[in-house]
Amino acid sequence: MANLNFFMSVPVLADGTMAISEGHSKPGDTVELRAEMDVLVALSNCPQINNPANNFNPTPIQLVITL
Repeated sequence: MANLNFFMSVPVLADGTMAISEGHSKPGDTVELRAEMDVLVALSNCPQINNPANNFNPTPIQLVITL
């Protein structure tokens, strides 16, 4: 399965290359998902200072699981 990225913008350009551009999310934005079957989830915010996403300022994320 391909990864799903909610907080970073990675457009595919006309020539087929990908770029990293400023994301559309704002502090406090949330994503709520509902699993209709058993799933395996891997979560990473991949913080690194060389990525222009979030203005080169990696910030924490929070994961809440409710059953």
